[in-house]
Amino acid sequence: MQVLVGIGFSAFFIASLTVGVRLLMLWWRTRQLPELLIGIGVLGIGPIGFGFAVIAEMIRQHQPAAAPPMFGISLLAVGIGAFSVFVFNWRVYHPNNKSVQWLVWIAGGGLAAAWLSDVALSGFHNPYDFTPQYLCRSLLQVGCLLWGSAEALRYGSKLRRRLRLGLADPVVVNRFFLWGIGAGAAGMGSLIGVSVQAMTGVPLFDVPWLMLSSSFHGLVAAIAMWLAFVPPAHYLSRLRRLASEQPG
Repeated sequence: MQVLVGIGFSAFFIASLTVGVRLLMLWWRTRQLPELLIGIGVLGIGPIGFGFAVIAEMIRQHQPAAAPPMFGISLLAVGIGAFSVFVFNWRVYHPNNKSVQWLVWIAGGGLAAAWLSDVALSGFHNPYDFTPQYLCRSLLQVGCLLWGSAEALRYGSKLRRRLRLGLADPVVVNRFFLWGIGAGAAGMGSLIGVSVQAMTGVPLFDVPWLMLSSSFHGLVAAIAMWLAFVPPAHYLSRLRRLASEQPG
C-alpha cells in the first residue's frame, strides 16, 4: 500500500511543480493575471504546501522542534494558493459580480484568520487536530477547488458548443475540461479526508486507506494537470484531428 500511496503523491508533486513553474514562466512573458493566479494556486496547494507538510511529518518524531515551522510554511502556502484560486474563479468567470467579489475577500479573510489562529493557539504543533481553524481552512480549500472545477466544466461546456461551429480552439476546450477534472479530484480527495476526520477524529496521516484515497485523487489530478498544461504533441494532434472530423 505504501508503494501505491507514494506513486500517487509523487505524481501529484511532480505534476503540480512542473505546471506551476511553467505557468509562472508564461505569466512572466505575458503578464496575464490568470496564469499568475493559477500558477500560485498550483504551487501553493501542491508542491510547497504538500511538500513542507510531508517533510514536517517525517521529522516530527526525531526533531520535534523543527516540525512546527515546516507546518507553518506549509499552511501559509496552502492558504495563499487557495486564495489565488478563489481570485482566479472570480476574475475569470465572474469579473463583474460584486457579490462574488465580496465572497472571495471573505474567504481570504477566513484563510488568514485560520493561519493566525494556529500561530496564536498552537504554534503549529498539532496543525491537523480537528480545531475550528483546521475546519475553516480545510473547507475553504475544498471550496475553492470544487467551485473552480464546476466553473471550468460549465465554461468548457459552453466552449464545446462553440467548437461545433468552428468558433473555439479544441485545445482550449479540452484544457478547461481537464482543469475541471483535476481541480475536482483534488477537492474531492480533500473533502473525503476532512469528512472522515470529522467522523473519527483521526488525522489523514494516521489512516492508511485514507492516505490511499488521497493518493488516488492526487494521481487523477496530476494526470489531468499534465495533459492540460504539458500535453504531448500526439495528444494535441489527436484533439485537433477529432475536432476537424466533427460535423459542422
